[in-house]
Amino acid sequence: TGGIKPMAKTNTGAVGAAYSKEQLSRSQKYANSKDLISALLNDGETYTLEQVDKLIADYKKGKVR
Repeated sequence: TGGIKPMAKTNTGAVGAAYSKEQLSRSQKYANSKDLISALLNDGETYTLEQVDKLIADYKKGKVR
């Protein structure tokens, strides 16, 4: 199946489903943002969907560190 399965921990310790960079880049939700996922996320860390949405939105607004 094309779904993504949650991992246990997030890079911030937040509660909720967390996904690896690889899982997120293969997901349907971010099919149009694969390049941003690749550039903005770190290998070996996990992210909640909320974190990823915020990173992408901040990037598009020009607020990336």
